[in-house]
Amino acid sequence: MAPLSAGRLSLCDLAWGRIGSVYEITMAFALTCWHCDWEGPESGPLAACPACGGVLEFSSQNVLGRHVPHRVGRVSDFDALMPIVEPTANHPEFDLPYTPLVHAAVLSEQLGITLFIKDEMGLPTGSWKDREAYVFFDRLRRHGITDIVLFSAGNTGAALARAAGILRWSRLHLVVPSSSRERIRSLPHFHNDHVTIVFHDGSNDECIAHARDYADRNGLAREGGFTNYVRREGLKTLGLEVIHQARDLGVSFDWYVQPVAGGIGVYSFWKAHVDSGLAASQPRILGVQADVCQPFVSGWQDRSPTLEPRHVPEHVAPSPFVRVLRTRKPSDSYGCLFEIQSRTGGDFVGMCDAEILAGLRLFYDEPYFHEALARHGVIVGLEPATALAGLVKNVHSGVIPRGASVVLNCSGAAKPGDIDPAWLDGVLDMAPADVG
Repeated sequence: MAPLSAGRLSLCDLAWGRIGSVYEITMAFALTCWHCDWEGPESGPLAACPACGGVLEFSSQNVLGRHVPHRVGRVSDFDALMPIVEPTANHPEFDLPYTPLVHAAVLSEQLGITLFIKDEMGLPTGSWKDREAYVFFDRLRRHGITDIVLFSAGNTGAALARAAGILRWSRLHLVVPSSSRERIRSLPHFHNDHVTIVFHDGSNDECIAHARDYADRNGLAREGGFTNYVRREGLKTLGLEVIHQARDLGVSFDWYVQPVAGGIGVYSFWKAHVDSGLAASQPRILGVQADVCQPFVSGWQDRSPTLEPRHVPEHVAPSPFVRVLRTRKPSDSYGCLFEIQSRTGGDFVGMCDAEILAGLRLFYDEPYFHEALARHGVIVGLEPATALAGLVKNVHSGVIPRGASVVLNCSGAAKPGDIDPAWLDGVLDMAPADVG
């Protein structure tokens, strides 16, 4: 991650000068490789470093020194820090207001910490993955990509399908496990003429392989998951919002808590601080996985800088409490996240089904979420329930000390069929749980 030369930075500044029509120019943002010294302009839709095949990043030199203008409390506040050409404000469906940063006073008292929860459930598809959609399609359009293939069984697919139908810039070919057929059928965002659903019998990993084969057979571009730096940059807006909301509230955070599948959330929060010039003072990050699929936890416990076969589960046992956090072999992201956690003093922790259920119910000790359920029927998703369970575990173990200031990503609401109603029996009547 060598710094860019002055020539490269001038190229970025030239692009940001909006020379020519924004509808015609392909922006020459600078890219760098996480693993080697390669650096260069974004001359096309690169999926990997042309020198070593490693993970590419949108260089922080593109944005360091750029100041967020007078804020209006919407995502477009951060356009100057993002790899986009057309301003977000040109598309109101994507220029979303900041999501709430909720002081969880009851849970703070119970846990002996100061806890804020970033509530992403009110975004258009009910998930923080809506943040990546506009940036994703903006780059496809600039590079003339009319069709893109990806795998998603959950929130990313819903967010990108919604965006495909609204923007109508590129067609989405979405490979989905056949086991999710009924779930997909119940969600309106997947059903528009710019989305093709391809069901495949198999696990998540088998579906990823099928997406690769489908793209190759049809001569289509393939989305790269964690290696797609555009998606990572889109999710960065959560961290940027947290930075500015925390300043407005006069608080600073010691820890950030994120549910983890492939690791994109850990990276994007870290990158928000790097691009804001706050790398030295950013919070530590707690990444939380489910026990049935915890390669990051296994590798981290070994303090292994590389993901080894022993860290990868041979198969992922079915669990009604684990719908999305099921990435067996995050080979592309593991090394990056290991380095981030090592630099910042972060941690990974795994949770069993009983702990995830306890985390889900614990959310409703907090009046804000209790009211969201009672009045609006909005149920916290299993991923934030996993994150809250991990926070409780690390507070009790002393990894997160009493008195710490913590922000947790409530990354999305439950989708139809995710939650067994019996899991919430009596939740609207229960008194605050004793977790102290």
